Amino acid sequence: MPTRAALSLLLILALFAACAPLSSSTPSPFTPTPSLAPNTPQPGEPTWTPSPIPFNPTATINFEAPNPVQISELQHVQLESRLVVAAKFQNTLQDAVLRDVQYEVLVLDANGSRLAQEFGAIPWLLPRKTSALVRAFDLLAGAEAASVELRFTGGAPDANLKLQQPFTIADPAFIVDEISAQLTGWLSNADEVTYTEVSINAIAYNAKGEIVGGGNGYMEFVPSKDTIGVSVPATVTEAPTRVEIYPSLSAYSASLPGGKWWNNIKVEDWSFVTTSDGQLAGGAVLTNITDRVLTGTFYILTVSDAQGRVCLVAKDFINMILPGETLNFSPGVLQLPKTVAASKVDLLIVPGEFGEYALAYNPLSTSQPLLDTEGESPLVRVNVLNNLNAGISTVLVSVLIKDPQGKIVGGGQILTERVPPNGSLRVGVPVAFLGDPETLTVTTSASLPASAIIGQ
Repeated sequence: MPTRAALSLLLILALFAACAPLSSSTPSPFTPTPSLAPNTPQPGEPTWTPSPIPFNPTATINFEAPNPVQISELQHVQLESRLVVAAKFQNTLQDAVLRDVQYEVLVLDANGSRLAQEFGAIPWLLPRKTSALVRAFDLLAGAEAASVELRFTGGAPDANLKLQQPFTIADPAFIVDEISAQLTGWLSNADEVTYTEVSINAIAYNAKGEIVGGGNGYMEFVPSKDTIGVSVPATVTEAPTRVEIYPSLSAYSASLPGGKWWNNIKVEDWSFVTTSDGQLAGGAVLTNITDRVLTGTFYILTVSDAQGRVCLVAKDFINMILPGETLNFSPGVLQLPKTVAASKVDLLIVPGEFGEYALAYNPLSTSQPLLDTEGESPLVRVNVLNNLNAGISTVLVSVLIKDPQGKIVGGGQILTERVPPNGSLRVGVPVAFLGDPETLTVTTSASLPASAIIGQ
C-alpha cells in the first residue's frame, strides 16, 4: 500500500450564518457581429448588397440514424453577466464505448448572434451511462443569453474496449459563505492506478427539480483505492436542494501505476487546528528519503463536518524537495466557511517525480524567527538568507508553530519579494495558531517556488 498521510483530526468550529454566493472564472472571448461594407457596383453587377453569411448555418441533417449521444437535460442560468450552461447526456449504444467525442457549446442572444462558444473533446463515453458537462462564461455587460446549443460530433464506437467507471461520489453538498459558493463531495477511485486531471462537473437543482446552476473543475490526482474530497466553485440563482456530481476522465488524463514511488516522501509529523475566527492552520514535516530531487509533489487537504460533508478542499504543488531534505510545509492560513462546523481533517501527500534542477543544493536558509502578536493579526518575522551570488525573484517561506509537547498547533506561508544575492530579507509571515504565545516554538523553511527566477 502507498504511504499516505491520510489521518483524522477532531476539530471544533462555531456555526455562523450563511450569506449569498459568488464565484468567478476566466472570461470567454467575445466574437463581434460581422458586417459587410457595401461595395461600389461594377457595370453589369446588381446594385443590391448580398446578405451576410449567417453565424450558425444549419448542419446537414442525418435522416438515416440518430446521433448515439443523446441529451437528456440542457439548461442555462444567468446571474448578471455570469452564465452557466449545464447538460446531461448519454451514450445510447448498448455494448460499445464511444471514443473521442467532440462537443461544441454555443450561446446565442435573442437575435441569434453568438455570445460565447467553446469546443472540447470527451475521450470516452461508456455504454448507457449518463455524463454531465457544465461550462461557465462571463458575458459582456448588458448581454443576455436567449438559447444554448450543445452539439456532439465524431465518436467512434468500440465494442472491444471494456471500460468501467472507476469513480463514485458520496455526500454531494452545497456549501455557501460570504464570498463563495462551492459544490462538494467525496470522490472514490476503485481502480489500482492513480488518475490525473479528472474532470468534475456538478449540477445544482432546486426543490422542483429545475437546474439552478452548477460548476466545473479538475482534480489533479485521484489516488488508487482511495477517497478524497472534491470542491468546485458554483454559480447558482437560488440555494439548491440537490447536487449531482459527475467525475470522468478528461482529454488530459493519465494513469500512474502503484509502486515504491509512493514511499519516496516520509511524513514525519502533521497536524491542523482551527481558531475561534474560523481559520485553519498547521502543516506537516516532510522528508525526501531518496537521493534524487523530487519535483511536483502534490498535497490534498480535505476538511469535513460531523455530518460527513466536505467543507473545504485545499490542493497545490510543492515545487521541489532536494535529496534527503526535510521540509517544514504549511499550506498557509485557510479560512473555513462560516456556515459549517469543521470536525475532521484529511491530508494526502502524492510524491512528485524525479526531476532535474539547475541547483544541486538549496541556497536558502532562515534565521531568527520571532512570533509577533502585537499587531492586528499575528506574524512570524524571519530572516531569509540567500547564499547564491545571484538574486532570486521570490522565495516560498513556510512556518510551523509547535506547543511545548512538540505538537503542531499552527502555521503559515508567504511568497517573498526579491532576495538579493548573498544577502537577506526580513519578512512577516501571516500565521494562525492555538495556545499561549509565550510557550510556543517556531520552525521555518525556505524553498524555491516554481515561479522563482534566478539572476534578477
